[in-house]
Amino acid sequence: MNIMREEVPIRSFSVSAYLCKIDDNGGKILLLERTSQYLNRTWQEISGLIEPRETAWEAALREIKEETSLTPYRFYSADFVERFYEHGQNVINLVPVFVGFVHEDAQVHLSEEHSDYMWVRTNEALEYLHFSQQKEATLHVQKAFLDTEPSEHLRINFEAVG
Repeated sequence: MNIMREEVPIRSFSVSAYLCKIDDNGGKILLLERTSQYLNRTWQEISGLIEPRETAWEAALREIKEETSLTPYRFYSADFVERFYEHGQNVINLVPVFVGFVHEDAQVHLSEEHSDYMWVRTNEALEYLHFSQQKEATLHVQKAFLDTEPSEHLRINFEAVG
């Protein structure tokens, strides 16, 4: 008996970006509170869709700028991909993760997509995040970018490129 099965497509159409700043006690990560219909009132890292003719890293930089008005002085591929199944679209999403660093005195100016923000240590961030992949990515960012000097092989020199 030959059974036809529908495949679940794998897609990658969005990005995730962790904005960090270093202080005397280590590093902090920026969390934003959403106000949109999708995931309303949840805390998350910076995220968004990749636009046509845009690379994933370009989308991450654009989303950082749009959602916070900040531009990182250092920017990296996190060497991590969030993955999750989205039942509404019946797809497995793969979301490349990026990490940016801003200066300690950086001032966040939120877009209309968010109602609040906070700079938090990783342990506190884990209490606010809802999804396991966000938590895993946050722990990865802590280990690979805040506890140690990140690999220069992951650095994206966007000034030279863009």
